[in-house]
Amino acid sequence: MKKQLPKRERFMKKQALIVANLAGFASFLIVSMKILQEEGYEITYAANANKLEWSDTQNKLTAMGVKFVQIDFDSQNPLSSANRRAYRQLKGLFKESHFDLVHCHTPIAGLLTRLAARRQRRSGTLVIYTTHGFAFTSHSTKKQKLLYGTLEKFGSRFCDAIVTINREDYAAAKKMHCKKVYYVNGVGVDTHRFQSVEVDRGAYRAQIGISPDRIMILSVGELSTRKNHRIIIEAIALLPDHERYVFVICGNGINGGTSNALQALALEKGVDLRLMGFRNDIPEMMKASDIGAIPSIREGLGLAGVQSLAAGVPLVGSDVQGIRDYVENGRTGYLCDPFDAATFARAISKLVAERDKMSEDCRETAKAFDISIAEAQIRAIYAELLG
Repeated sequence: MKKQLPKRERFMKKQALIVANLAGFASFLIVSMKILQEEGYEITYAANANKLEWSDTQNKLTAMGVKFVQIDFDSQNPLSSANRRAYRQLKGLFKESHFDLVHCHTPIAGLLTRLAARRQRRSGTLVIYTTHGFAFTSHSTKKQKLLYGTLEKFGSRFCDAIVTINREDYAAAKKMHCKKVYYVNGVGVDTHRFQSVEVDRGAYRAQIGISPDRIMILSVGELSTRKNHRIIIEAIALLPDHERYVFVICGNGINGGTSNALQALALEKGVDLRLMGFRNDIPEMMKASDIGAIPSIREGLGLAGVQSLAAGVPLVGSDVQGIRDYVENGRTGYLCDPFDAATFARAISKLVAERDKMSEDCRETAKAFDISIAEAQIRAIYAELLG
């Protein structure tokens, strides 16, 4: 006769730990969390909540019943004292709690979590790592490739699956030690929201202080060195009619050192730069723009790029990693050397003349990255790994 488990153990929920560098990153992980809850998992989310405001996402997690644990990750330097402290915090968490599943995201948090979870993994815990963009690309220096490539290859020994969100990273992960490697079309974009929003361009532009005769180039994302906004300023300055252009950036960080440097550069180059901070009207902002810009030095995928395409707005983008997955020269925009302002300037000039005929191809391309497709892919991966 089969032995009966004690009543408490029979009805105890399975435990899942989700980990990312910054707490606000949870906005990209809610779909995964909901899927796991449907599968009977109780969710704990571990991340650093001290870096950026995340109250909207925090409220959503609270409503879902997700428990939060503070881990002091430093997303810049994998060898910093903060990350040594974060590793000790993770070890303490694993000592206090047993998890049936650990799913870690982003490179630094992903590496530290996999190392800290080694003992639990030997006891049967399933460990999954989603990269969201390797920190080494074809444009990285030899030192960066050696450091980050070695760390990623080392970390691949300590997980049961790696999930990638662009084709270049998928190919790189296949050469590492983990046997199961998956590709998903990003974390999902609500493409209908960006396609269907209706905007009176003239009225909306008047509201944000941009006249209808200006060429509006829009970039969405936090102000950071990696986002490489300065190359767009330098490119606009090279255009003979640069007074026609206005460069708008929406995202966190408008009071930091990066924003000060961008404003100083724009003033020096005579470029009209508008820093608009975090906004809730991004679909409307994109519909009111003429060209989207995603000039990142590296990018796992770049949701803002896909959102721009969904709105029918073509892109000038860096020829790196995930951006290559949806920017096709002459069809949805142009790819440029992230360190060459002249190539961006030429691409911008082309798009001024060609952008209208690209709109339909932009919307069609964005459909492949819709939230429904990403959710189906994530469900299939969990179904295979969890059995």
